[in-house]
Amino acid sequence: MGEIQALGAGAAVLNHPAESIAYLANMLAEKGEAVKPGEPILTGGITAAVSIKPGDYVEVKFGESLGSARLFVQ
Repeated sequence: MGEIQALGAGAAVLNHPAESIAYLANMLAEKGEAVKPGEPILTGGITAAVSIKPGDYVEVKFGESLGSARLFVQ
C-alpha cells in the first residue's frame, strides 16, 4: 500500500468552492462578461501539486457521493 501524499477539503478554496465561483462571476461581470452555459469552471486546487513519475499508482478519492479515480503512470 502506498502513502497518502496530500489531503484537502473544499474549504481550502476561499473557505468554500462556491466562493471562488462567485469571485469569478463578479470579476467577469465587471468586464461585461459572463460564464457561458455549460462552460466548466475549475474552482482551484485544495492541495499543493504532487509530482508523479512512471511506475506511480495514483488514487484520488472525492468522498462517498463522488467516488474515486485511479491512474497508473507508465
